[in-house]
Amino acid sequence: MGVQFGDIIPKKEISLKLLRTKSAAIDAMNVIYQFLSSIRLKDGSPLKNRSGEITSTYNGIFYKTIYMLENEITPIWVFDGKSHDLKEKTKEDRRKLRQNALENYLEAKEQDNLENMQKYAKRANFLDKKTIENSKRLLELMGVPYINAPSEGEAQCAELVKSKNASFVVSQDYDSILYGAESVVKNITSSNKSLELIELSKVLTELNVNLLELIDVAILIGTDYNPGGIKGIGPKKAFEVVKKGQMEKYAFEIQNYSEIRKIFDEPNVITDYEIGLKLPRKDELIEFLVEENDFSKERVLPNIEKLDLLLGNKKSQKSLESWF
Repeated sequence: MGVQFGDIIPKKEISLKLLRTKSAAIDAMNVIYQFLSSIRLKDGSPLKNRSGEITSTYNGIFYKTIYMLENEITPIWVFDGKSHDLKEKTKEDRRKLRQNALENYLEAKEQDNLENMQKYAKRANFLDKKTIENSKRLLELMGVPYINAPSEGEAQCAELVKSKNASFVVSQDYDSILYGAESVVKNITSSNKSLELIELSKVLTELNVNLLELIDVAILIGTDYNPGGIKGIGPKKAFEVVKKGQMEKYAFEIQNYSEIRKIFDEPNVITDYEIGLKLPRKDELIEFLVEENDFSKERVLPNIEKLDLLLGNKKSQKSLESWF
């Protein structure tokens, strides 16, 4: 979920053309959960292979990656590592919500209530280690880079942007801004929504705060490390507190305040990683998608050829640029 800034954070609609020729650091877990929620059958159930394993994730990664490459955007997928101990309560709360949604889905299924089945199925999104590892394997076979973050994926995405190895972060959450990413794009994985661009410099200017103050606002509202924040304080009140220099009055009420602030201000990231594109391993890709996960061969084959052409062109362009 991330920080609930709502309508307080300024953002603007942009066209996909604005992102062409740029590199995107993708908050993998955030986007994968979107795939699990949106790529479903009419009864709300996810796509599965003959073994009963969920394949909605692979569908999303495969086709959205090709979509981005078609639009001249270079994707770099970033996966979460070990989360901070302070996030355990948030993770447990989310597990309970998903379990409750699953129980409601099964009840609706017994009642043959299609509307409720669709509603609750979208909330009952569980990811296992095998799906995550297979998602990385799929990217390897596609020739598309991914990074294993040491901790939070959004922090690592922000590092990619700060180091100029990516132009923007792809995520539906705001946390990458708190980690110092200059640009975050929302809705890039949803064809029926307008793309939204959030720029850190404009956020700080329009709200008249610095980054540390914005982090304090987030902590007052509540983050993944202190869910719920301080009771009775929403975004508007939080900004008022920070701008009036009254944070000290509330900091003592926030358990682990200094540590939470440090998580955002001094994130745990790596700076040594490989982000080059490679040509797809076509035969292995066909085996993974068609043979192992029951994708339509008629649909997959032309898309693999398209992927091969797109990545081949990109590698050729890079080779030509190296002459100048």
